[in-house]
Amino acid sequence: MIMPFAVTSLAQRMGLLTAITILPVCVLAATVKKTPAPTGPLECLVIKHASIKGNPVKDPVYGLANIGHQIVPGARNVLSVRAWNDGDSWDTAQLWKITLEIAPIPNSLVEGKVAHIQVLRSYFTYGGLAWLSDGLYYRGENTIHQIELRKTKTGFALMIAGPIDATDGIGREHLRTVGTWQCDVVQRSLSQLNLWEGKIGTTLNSFHPAKTLRPIETF
Repeated sequence: MIMPFAVTSLAQRMGLLTAITILPVCVLAATVKKTPAPTGPLECLVIKHASIKGNPVKDPVYGLANIGHQIVPGARNVLSVRAWNDGDSWDTAQLWKITLEIAPIPNSLVEGKVAHIQVLRSYFTYGGLAWLSDGLYYRGENTIHQIELRKTKTGFALMIAGPIDATDGIGREHLRTVGTWQCDVVQRSLSQLNLWEGKIGTTLNSFHPAKTLRPIETF
């Protein structure tokens, strides 16, 4: 059973090894805990002629968890990277969302070659589905500065190298996600996106894929 937040840290809820001790800011900065990048399959989409939605407004239920993950028409390319773990039950399911607005991809890039692409804006969210509405998630903004794209026969392969730094929704705990994220990129249009992938709007469906191993409960 997951203990109430009053007696356990978010790090404990998210399955990290030890709790983060909260110390007064005047004495010592908060400890940075580390966690690996997800090992399961990633969903990686590129949306052309797009941008990340600006002027974010804090959602009354989910706070800042979905800010930076909504995609609108624009002049750049946006990458939507998503990972999901069903966990042992609905209340241990975990999600990862990365949304990147990137510099132009060179037209001269040929098959097998790698381009280092500047990230203009980046947003990262990691949390447990059952606890998002309590502010129990980690969020990072503009902590990813560069990606690698390798040209393949069918498109591109993406690699994001960690670490990715984030702070929880309450602003007390710090997390560093280490390791690399690798996936093949699929092109989508804005009209094809669902809420999980980057469609405008914030509901529970913004935080899990359309198909999961078990039904998503409302709470």
